[in-house]
Amino acid sequence: MTPSPELVATLRRVRSRGLAVAVGGGFVCALGYLSRREQFYPAYLTAFLYWLSLSLGCMGMAMIHGMTGGAWGRMIRRVLEAGYETLPLMALLFLPIWFGAPLIYEWTDSVFVGLHPVLVRKSGYLNLEAWHWRAIAYFAIWIVITWSLNRYSPNEERDGDSLRARALQKVSGIGFMVYGFTSTLAGVDWVMSLEPLWYSTMYGLVQIAGQGVSGLSFAIVVVAALRQFKPWSQIVTPVRLNDSGSLLLAAVMFWTYCSFFQYLVIWCGNLPEENTWYVHRSRHGWQYLAISLIVLHFSVPFFLLLSRPLKQDPRNLGRIAALLLVMHFVDLYWMVIPGFPRESSRFKGSSFHWLNLVAFVTIGGLWLTVFAWRLSVRIAFPIYDPELKEGMDERPRQPVTA
Repeated sequence: MTPSPELVATLRRVRSRGLAVAVGGGFVCALGYLSRREQFYPAYLTAFLYWLSLSLGCMGMAMIHGMTGGAWGRMIRRVLEAGYETLPLMALLFLPIWFGAPLIYEWTDSVFVGLHPVLVRKSGYLNLEAWHWRAIAYFAIWIVITWSLNRYSPNEERDGDSLRARALQKVSGIGFMVYGFTSTLAGVDWVMSLEPLWYSTMYGLVQIAGQGVSGLSFAIVVVAALRQFKPWSQIVTPVRLNDSGSLLLAAVMFWTYCSFFQYLVIWCGNLPEENTWYVHRSRHGWQYLAISLIVLHFSVPFFLLLSRPLKQDPRNLGRIAALLLVMHFVDLYWMVIPGFPRESSRFKGSSFHWLNLVAFVTIGGLWLTVFAWRLSVRIAFPIYDPELKEGMDERPRQPVTA
């Protein structure tokens, strides 16, 4: 199924504009690094985690479709594949965090560790050398998973139950388990260890749930934007949109479940070494971000996504998905920024520094450039795919009348 020339031109414009934004933003980031280093690292870490979560979320959703199959995933699969193919770029963009770890994480300071017996016991895991090796392992494993998924991605084979389809199902099942394990450890290493005295057994799951919401939301936003161009104009049907909206509702509910029960367990335990994480995020303006997450990351999307007519409208579904993408950044900002040393002059309350915006658009410009490039390469749909034909032929079901 050949893409339309208008779609190719649109993706080319996205690449050129994204690269221009990244170059300009990179220059400003460099100035910020030289003049405001204490603000640069929190801003860069937050932005990096956001765009990495989109890459991992796309990979996770692609593996869910690989395991389950179905016409619902054909509408967004090429978008998901282009999304997770940005992981080599994210490995490169991890370098500032790699080299700046001593300025980001308190556990890298031997004096600080010596003052806390708990960190002395954790030093077998929380040490810089092991942290570096684990980061290499995470990205290597994720890139191998994406390579495996691409190898067995749906192509021109006529048989929907081919050896290739069965191999994709096996690779997706194994890859999803490995993804869950490595993403949990990465969340502990890169985010939770900002406050090394605190711990939560559900933190990794909260990170994975956020990645699922962001990856699926991004795919829906892209599909809603490209629905006027071939081949999406032929496969974006109300039935398929309804399926994606229902899956997004499930992802939102799963994120809410993980976030709420992490809070509930810590609240019931009421231990100082655990509840300090929420104490830091319920004062000095941070409580308003927490309230916004309850309202705009759960309540509003939850009730809107219960409406079938709304889910079948690409514009309305795209708006809900865009809202969730914004709130995912708020969620990461709320988790990351208060974790930096509060006794220093780095942060006072929940004020938003201009470097947060610059780092976000810089990494985002590069991410979208690579995404648009990979989508233009992988845009052709397998014309003989029976699930794709099923998705093209479906129309909204009419209510039965007596």
